[in-house]
Amino acid sequence: MNSRSLFFFLLLLLASCERRPLMEANNTHYVRVYVDEALLNVTTGFYNSEYARPNYSSPEVLRLILADPVTGEARAERFLRDRGKDARGTYYEGYIIADPGVYTLMAYNFDTETTQISGNSNHKEAKAYTNEIASHLYTRITSRVTKSASDDGATTRNEKIVYEPDHLFAANCGEVDIPYTERIDTLVPVEGGYFTAQSIVKSYYLQVRVQGMEYASSSVGLLTGLSGSSWLNGGGMDLSDLVTVYFEMQPGENAATGIKKSSGTGEGESSTVTLYTTFSTFGKLPDVDNDLEITFDFLTVYGEPYSETINITDEFATPEAINHQWLLIDHTIVIPPPPRSEGGGFNPGVDEWGDVETEIVI
Repeated sequence: MNSRSLFFFLLLLLASCERRPLMEANNTHYVRVYVDEALLNVTTGFYNSEYARPNYSSPEVLRLILADPVTGEARAERFLRDRGKDARGTYYEGYIIADPGVYTLMAYNFDTETTQISGNSNHKEAKAYTNEIASHLYTRITSRVTKSASDDGATTRNEKIVYEPDHLFAANCGEVDIPYTERIDTLVPVEGGYFTAQSIVKSYYLQVRVQGMEYASSSVGLLTGLSGSSWLNGGGMDLSDLVTVYFEMQPGENAATGIKKSSGTGEGESSTVTLYTTFSTFGKLPDVDNDLEITFDFLTVYGEPYSETINITDEFATPEAINHQWLLIDHTIVIPPPPRSEGGGFNPGVDEWGDVETEIVI
């Protein structure tokens, strides 16, 4: 090999071994989105710290979208998986590649158990919603299921009953103007500061007094007059999506001990206990054309269902509801006793058990 050929060979070898950056700097943008995790009645603002708190964990990932501001169609997207925490709170960060232009920026999480997303490819159509409850749950809410005229035991559902939504965080950051750049820059809101995602779901604490809880094995709540979905683009809840939210109730103080049981003849008086829950919703529909009613469905230990419906429209206007999202119902539900009773599912008794003597043949 002559010297001229050797020179070109070495030049080619050096060119082929040139290291390239993992990410091109041109049109690459760093994004950080904070999540506001101060959720009333979930992570803060508990009515009673001794009661069971709702389960909550930070989102695993955020979906970041840059959309056409006119059509709403997504032009670029990225999943922000890197999570960190500083003095401002929990944040998610990553890089997104997008050509210069004006975009609408939106970020949200979607890894929840009950909250679903529709229209996620278009910023203007994206919506969060919850599904209707499973068929087997309808058997627990006899106040809402009526027997059909046929003899096959079928049931007729007369309203849309859905699961309560999990908290879903959405950041609607308006328009961002992305210029051409030869270096990796940082996208920030036009007004300055940081992109922040807030939950589009509210959680309410609710309680009611119940007398005769020892006669009930379980209880569920059904709250009407709520919206079953919400727009991710900051448009708020869908006013046309009327639903009833289903949630389970829990007994509070005196539920495990201290209950005075009936004498078994229908006489005597049971103590009053608190039945409570923390439920979530996209929001209540306007009061001008909407009544909010809650039905408590109990399954009794003697096989008979018992339910009671209370109008709680005014409860949402109280200072406790406005400032703390507490619905403290000033009412006592009385569950009638059976002819004979020694205990219930919430507070079972074993006094009726006795020794049995028998011979066992081996």
